[in-house]
Amino acid sequence: MGFFGLLFWIAVLWLVIRVWRRSERCAAIGPGGYAPGWYARERRRYPETTPSPERMQQEYIDALESRLTELEERLDFTERLLASRKESA
Repeated sequence: MGFFGLLFWIAVLWLVIRVWRRSERCAAIGPGGYAPGWYARERRRYPETTPSPERMQQEYIDALESRLTELEERLDFTERLLASRKESA
């Protein structure tokens, strides 16, 4: 079995592995041009439904509230810092 015989069996094994790996997945193409789950780090289930508009709106409101809270804390800190400077001057 020479060099070309070895290459033949490597090619056959490679094709069998590709077919076996693709048999578990659908043929849908995801980000990057590959089927979802092609790479090990992407082997997670994608949500089948999109979030409702009400849920998206609520998440947006929650994010705005957390940003507002952070800004209030920063403003309080700045006011205390300026007040301590005036007292020491």
